Amino acid sequence: MLRRFIPFALLAMTACARSEDASVVTDRNEMQAVERVRAPERDDEDIALGDWRETLQDENRALEFGPAGAPPLFSLRCDTRRSIFLQRHGTLPAGDLPMMLISIGSETRRLAVTDVGGAVPMLRASLAPSDTLLGTLTQSTTPIAIRIGDSPPLILPPSPAIGAFLNQCSSGAAQPPADEGAGGNSSAGSNEASPAAPASAER
Repeated sequence: MLRRFIPFALLAMTACARSEDASVVTDRNEMQAVERVRAPERDDEDIALGDWRETLQDENRALEFGPAGAPPLFSLRCDTRRSIFLQRHGTLPAGDLPMMLISIGSETRRLAVTDVGGAVPMLRASLAPSDTLLGTLTQSTTPIAIRIGDSPPLILPPSPAIGAFLNQCSSGAAQPPADEGAGGNSSAGSNEASPAAPASAER
C-alpha cells in the first residue's frame, strides 16, 4: 500500500513546484508590463532644453526660457502694478481654456489663464505681488513643471536668474536688460522684444 502511495505523492509535489514556477514567471511578466507602461511618464519629466534670458515684451521687462535663437517656451513678465505674468508660449488647446498647473517640489498651484492672442499663441496667468508662489519661485532649487490641460508638461530648470528677476520686479526696478541683443532673438508675434529700452522705463 505504501509503495502505491509514494508515486502519487511525488507527482503532487512536482505539480506544486511547476505551479510555483509558473506563478513566478507570471509575476515577472506583470512587473515588466508595468515598467513598460510607466516608462513614457519618466520621459515626460525630462527638463526642457534652453536657457533663461532677460528681454523686453511690449516695453515691459521679461525673463524668457527657450532654445537660443528660437521663440520662448515660457516667460515671466513684470506688470506696471508689480504683478507677475506667467506666460506659456506656443500652446492653445481647443475648447474651453484649461487651468495652468505649476508644480515646484511638493507644492502645486492652479491658475486661471487668458488667451493673449497674436501670431504665436500664448496663455497667460497672473500673480499678485504678495502671492506666496512668487517666494517659492524665487527660492526654488528644483525643476518647475508647467502643465496646460492634456498637453505634455514643460519642465523648466531652476535658476538664480528667476529670483533676481522677481526681486527686481517687486522693487519696481523696470530698467531694460543690459544685453539687449540677446533678448531681441527670443520673442515672436505680438510679444516681440523692443530693440532698445524706452526712456520712460528708467528710474
